[in-house]
Amino acid sequence: MASRPSKRRIAIIGAGFTGSVLAAHLLRTAEEPTSVHLIERAPSVGTGLAYSTPNSAHVLNVRAYNMSAFPDDPRHFLRWLWAQDDVGSDDGGLVPPSGHAFVSRARYGAYIQDVLRNAQAAAPPHVSLTVTRAEVVDLAQDMNDGDGGIRLRLGTGPSLNVDLAALCVGNFSPSPPSVAEPEVLASDRFVAAPWDWQALAAIDADAPVLILGTGLTMVDTVLALEDQGHRGPVVALSRRGLLPVVHEETRPFKSFVHPQVMPHTVLDVLIALKADVRRARAAGLDWRSAFDALRPYHHLLWKNLPMEERRRFLRHARPYWEILRHRMAPEVAARIDSLVANGRLTIRAGRLRALRLLPDGVQATVRARGAEGGIWTRRIGAVINATGTECDFGRIDHPLVRSLLERGLARPDPLRLGLDVTEDGALIGEDGAVSRRLFALGPVSRPPFWEMTAVPELRNQCTAAARHLIGLPLGISPLPPLRMPRTRVSQ
Repeated sequence: MASRPSKRRIAIIGAGFTGSVLAAHLLRTAEEPTSVHLIERAPSVGTGLAYSTPNSAHVLNVRAYNMSAFPDDPRHFLRWLWAQDDVGSDDGGLVPPSGHAFVSRARYGAYIQDVLRNAQAAAPPHVSLTVTRAEVVDLAQDMNDGDGGIRLRLGTGPSLNVDLAALCVGNFSPSPPSVAEPEVLASDRFVAAPWDWQALAAIDADAPVLILGTGLTMVDTVLALEDQGHRGPVVALSRRGLLPVVHEETRPFKSFVHPQVMPHTVLDVLIALKADVRRARAAGLDWRSAFDALRPYHHLLWKNLPMEERRRFLRHARPYWEILRHRMAPEVAARIDSLVANGRLTIRAGRLRALRLLPDGVQATVRARGAEGGIWTRRIGAVINATGTECDFGRIDHPLVRSLLERGLARPDPLRLGLDVTEDGALIGEDGAVSRRLFALGPVSRPPFWEMTAVPELRNQCTAAARHLIGLPLGISPLPPLRMPRTRVSQ
């Protein structure tokens, strides 16, 4: 029988919100000798893509009250904010006691960095944190011994041996439109990722711009263009041309959901939700109060929907759910409304049919939706892909992702929402086996839950995952050499 290791070794791959908060919870939770290795390829930890924006106009899409890193201390972020001497400098004024304010994402990134720093400072002597700036490009596990360890190969050359590994790799850039000519994608006229600040800054200030997508990513992109002095017209295009709605302060409301009587069709959910909205309005409340009352039950609703009903939701209801669920801060919505009113921003509904490179720009061809109908063509100076992050891991060309899929250690979920995982985050391999050593958390673990992108869900997951990882029994087995992948997964 294998002896118990003298020290538990846990690797966290990715140090954005999920990775950093998971590390903080492990430092607080571990009661036995534990070494935590936090590996991040970016220069800093705690910010990730979401909170590394340099633009103070990019604010949180969730009010400050709901942004604590600790589910058992909901006012933690508020207290941190109130303790800052310059809390009102770039956040539109002081944060009120209700916490109904939307502060800058950069400030929230600083908060997460403080959370990790303080957790490390307060950690007991038997728990350690090592932060490594590197990219994990390959991962091997002993396939002949369920209690075998894991070897991570870093892009810098060395390898790291650990007992457990948690993938907290966040979001990936959207896939390019299939109708675009290769010459367009290879040119500087096409901005592949909307958070590529250098590429956005290089766009000519007078150039007409086409943004693919009309969600919150588009909103951020428009604000970034405006704040860098862009003067040209901007067209935002999506299949339905839907804009996110604006946040308003909500009040407590009792949802229709009862855990012992769950709806089993999307139609039943929508009918019950509409009834809740009517009840809320009759009580003098906004519809948002009824919609937000449903949030604690999203995971339970999704779990109880059969696979075909989940597919039906994704085909028909998802775009409308997204704009109601993921809203704009009031000050952001006011700017967007102003740009639309003065003609600087146009929202169009339609399907992109072609992107062709011209000597002086790009020609976009679109089939309009609805009453407009027909085909329209326009010459534009730049195209920005803001269609949302790529969730289909069969299409993601990332070294570690490819390694996991090619080795059979992971697989995309059937709905292509992320990696196939259990509710504990354990990776499910190509053969359907549940890993005892490899876990995925954050947006990549969305499939069992549907909602796993916002802080309230992520912090709960990190808290539970820390307890789970600390409680797993470990044995010692020799690590295998890194094996060559068996087959490549098609793009």
